Parts: sequence; C-alpha cells; structure tokens
Amino acid sequence: MVTTREVSVDDATTVAQMVGALLAELEASDGQAEMDAQLVADLLAMKERVHGFLAFSEERALGIIMMSESASFFARGTYGIITELYVVPDQRSSGVAMGLIEAAVALGTAKGWRLLEVGAPKQPVWSRSPNSALYLKAGFAEMGPRLKLPLQDATSSLPRAKPPTRSRSEARRRPRPPRRVPDPAAARWACPAPDSSW
Repeated sequence: MVTTREVSVDDATTVAQMVGALLAELEASDGQAEMDAQLVADLLAMKERVHGFLAFSEERALGIIMMSESASFFARGTYGIITELYVVPDQRSSGVAMGLIEAAVALGTAKGWRLLEVGAPKQPVWSRSPNSALYLKAGFAEMGPRLKLPLQDATSSLPRAKPPTRSRSEARRRPRPPRRVPDPAAARWACPAPDSSW
C-alpha cells in the first residue's frame, strides 16, 4: 500500500536522493545531479515557502513532489509552483505521481493558492513525454513556455541598454519651448555683436 506524507527537515537525505535521481535522469546541464543534503535541509526549513510530499511503500520511498509558494498579480494572489516531481522507474504508471499531485492540490487549496503551476520540458520533448499526459490528465492546462535566466551569468550576458530613441510622432508631440518676443526697448540699447568683417 502506498502512503503519502508531507516532507520535513528530517527527510533531507531522502529528498536529496530523490531529487538527485531526477536531475541525473534529466541529465542536468550543470552536471550537479548529486544534491547536498545540507542545502536540502536549509530549503526544507523554509516551511512557509517550500513544501513537499513523499510517497512510500512501507519504508521504501517511491516518489516525491516539491513545491514553492509565489505570488503574482496574474494569479490574483499566492500560488504554488511544482519544482520537482519524481517517481522511481519501477513504480511509474502505478498512480504514485497522481497521488502526489492530489496531495499538492489539497495543500494548495488549504493554503488558499489560486493555482498550481509546473514547468514542462522543452518542445518537442514535451509532446512526446509521458509527463505531458500525466499533467493534462490531472487537469493542468498549457500556458506556454517558461524561460530562465541564471543570475550568476546575468551581468555578462545582458546586452547593454541603449538610450531610448524618439519616433517622429513623439518628436512632433513634444511641447515646444515658448517663442521669445523681442523687446523693442531693449533692442534700441543693444550693441551689435562684433563682426569679423569690420
């Protein structure tokens, strides 16, 4: 029988192993499939923002779902982001992942989240992935691609900002400075500017 329970800091080693297996399977581009248990423990200690569930059969961990809480105007409040979902290979298509998603939905509903969001693999991998059928079956709707900018590389990869340019229509709309009307009295007393022709 499969049971699901919320993760705690005491589960840091199990969470690290499960997330490490997920990253190894996804062939993490930075080569860091092995997770640091202390980093995992530090994140799990952020109980107001980081949430997760583990699925077990007796003492064996079968799957994990991790989420973080965020907020936005488009969501009209707080919402959850599924950051990791992993089921051990021999338990896939057995309902473990759906049970984890159901636990995430129940938690999000209790916390008042407006929605639950998940990132998908790059196209065309997404359309061929069994995950696409799982998420669609669970009621998720496609929103479009998500992009990322690794902040440690951001300063070197960002293009330099160009000063804004005005279009012709903007230039026409710009208020003109007031015209100066010459004062005839001042003109009588003004001295002519020196001229090189003198």
